[in-house]
Amino acid sequence: MVLQTEHAARYAAQLLCALGVDQSIESMGDHPAVSWHRSGLLNVSGDVLPLPLSAHADGALLALNALAPNAELPMSGAVLMGERARLRETICEGRKTAGGLGKLLPAIDGFIALNLVREEDWDLIPAWLEADVQDWAAIETYVQTRLADALVERGAEMGLAVSQSEIPDRPKTWFSVDAFQPTPPKAGPLIVDLSGLWAGPLASSLLAKCGASVIKIEGPNRPDGMRLGHAGFFDLLNAGKDCVALDFKKTDDLGRLRNLLSRADIVIEASRPRALKQLGLDAQAFVSRKPGMIWARLTAYGQKTNRIGFGDDIGVSAGLSEVMRLTYGKACFVGDAIADSVNGIHLALAILAFYRQGGGVIIDISMRDVLRYAMGDIEVSELRNTAHSWREILTGADKSFYPMRESLGQAKPLGADTDRLC
Repeated sequence: MVLQTEHAARYAAQLLCALGVDQSIESMGDHPAVSWHRSGLLNVSGDVLPLPLSAHADGALLALNALAPNAELPMSGAVLMGERARLRETICEGRKTAGGLGKLLPAIDGFIALNLVREEDWDLIPAWLEADVQDWAAIETYVQTRLADALVERGAEMGLAVSQSEIPDRPKTWFSVDAFQPTPPKAGPLIVDLSGLWAGPLASSLLAKCGASVIKIEGPNRPDGMRLGHAGFFDLLNAGKDCVALDFKKTDDLGRLRNLLSRADIVIEASRPRALKQLGLDAQAFVSRKPGMIWARLTAYGQKTNRIGFGDDIGVSAGLSEVMRLTYGKACFVGDAIADSVNGIHLALAILAFYRQGGGVIIDISMRDVLRYAMGDIEVSELRNTAHSWREILTGADKSFYPMRESLGQAKPLGADTDRLC
């Protein structure tokens, strides 16, 4: 029974080639079904995903290791995909997200994912459904009388994290880039990280392992939402970073932010396209003024839309729930905010690759496109056969979980370094 495969190595080479890096990768890794189980993703998803997603996450980390062979990076990408669920001891919730704030709901013609992560999202529900709806039971009652695409279109326009369960075509590439003036890279680049939650902070934490220093930016009244979650997981993502709190509504603080951005070698942000424009912050202006600077923009669905999304509902839009429905007959969420961890690894890889080549670029990454790309090609007619054979592989596989990462310590308090750095 084959338990070691070249899935990860082949994917790593594919990623590096797309980034202009000519480097061979020779490594055997766990079979996708085995890494799916050993990462903890089987427990939180309920069954084997018949796609090589976890092995491809391993491949993305292999590629990052190839660029930074002396960095103390995690043992695998699959570990990063499952670690929050393991810390929180999350088990399969089926049509409910691992975090408990989103659900898969049946509409007339399929399923939609609705993720009510922010308290203010509930205020939008009556207008979205054109009814006095106050709880999940009532939402489900109304949704099942509507068409999925109409619900998603209206909800997205209103600012809800809503998506349709479908399998989109695999994109030809997982990033786009605008080139400016490069310059030879230096050791220890400075990253100013404007992102929050999981994907962006994971990317900057991996780059810190590769030698970067990181300044984490938050609002004094709107801290990173992960601070309110599992403390150990927040530490894994943010320990070792400097923490600055700035109120973007205040002219003085906005000036301090501009100064920090001007000093940065790398900027990571995960705002909706119009958000920074409203603050007068233009990525092209910053990168054109500073040769070698990298500005990385992470969005749910790309720069051409102002649509929001979170890891779980983006996973549905990329096709994971539909794959499980076609395979096992039941629609479900897959993993724990799975788009975040996959995007975090790919984002770190793209940034480091372009930085080593002299930078001077704006990198755009769509979370749905990255996840769909990492899922690989999908042959719908073969899903059930693949699932059957992969289940059999698991019967003879190592059932132990991968070792968890250990934090560098505690993340700094909100705004701990504001006075020193600003």
